[in-house]
Amino acid sequence: MKLRIALLIALSLTLSAYAQKKVEKPKVHADFEFGSYPLSRTAMELTHSDEAKWILVGLHEGWEIDKLARNFKVVETDLSRVSDRLEDERLISRTEDYGIRPALPVIRERDLDRVKDSLQRQALEFSKVLQSHWPEIEAMVLSLDGSKSMPKERVMYEAVVSGILFGGMLDAFYDDKTLMPPPPRRGKNGNEHYYAWLVESNPAAAGKIKRELRDSDNFRIISVGSELPEEKLNVDDLRGKATVYDEADAIKYRRFIGVFTRDKLLPYFKSHRTEFQAEGVQMSSGHYVAFAEVFAWFYNVIANGVVDDLIASHRIAAPAKYYTYAIRVPQ
Repeated sequence: MKLRIALLIALSLTLSAYAQKKVEKPKVHADFEFGSYPLSRTAMELTHSDEAKWILVGLHEGWEIDKLARNFKVVETDLSRVSDRLEDERLISRTEDYGIRPALPVIRERDLDRVKDSLQRQALEFSKVLQSHWPEIEAMVLSLDGSKSMPKERVMYEAVVSGILFGGMLDAFYDDKTLMPPPPRRGKNGNEHYYAWLVESNPAAAGKIKRELRDSDNFRIISVGSELPEEKLNVDDLRGKATVYDEADAIKYRRFIGVFTRDKLLPYFKSHRTEFQAEGVQMSSGHYVAFAEVFAWFYNVIANGVVDDLIASHRIAAPAKYYTYAIRVPQ
């Protein structure tokens, strides 16, 4: 019970930190944090500038580029150049009905106010569902040869946070398609696929967990934690120092997570589909982005809340910055 109370407090701080000494902000400003899944460094760098945030928030509010230029006393052609880059990345789009609009939800403080209580409750409920199956998750993870040389709390963090919450669950949503189909094409050549969002004055609500992966020498190298990796390691760099799942381990790991997320965890979200849709309608971005775009942010907040609960329960140990591990790619 004490842990649940602690989590409620932590989630309340995460979702409502701005509520203390809340001041009226301008309709358009740059105090917004970008988040995405899968993580896109290109989009993170592009949306880091004040100009990019002014454009995305301004378009959300119905402002044109010339109005933004006058308001912030900047050269209109400079803003247009940034706008073109955002359009190339497919972070803004043109539609017949609404002209030019963000191609991602812009989450304002009032949006967070509307849904924070339900997201806190859903995080607690989903965490309870996940933890009710903890013995079978733990038994699978600890049975793998690659897990035996690393601390239990570390391999459980990697398996549950990266493998289940930010890995298998997303695949389950994409396969099911009723809440969140595969993410939209992004990038100038359409070679990236990710959901994205912009959250006002609350970096934690944009997502504290960062997960990045790349393929190297028939292995997938995955980093997960509060920060991004500072160097690119290959599997030889990791052996003896980190978790490495070779072929037999990788097959067992992937099969378990695939079945577990589909059969044990996805039903929670499908049973609450109507509730999520009702919450999506309340969001100020709901009239110009698809429900799946809003739900992607909902799930990210919920999953981050579950991670907080698991850490508070001492079931997993968070890294100082990030953990990096490797898993064999199917041949």
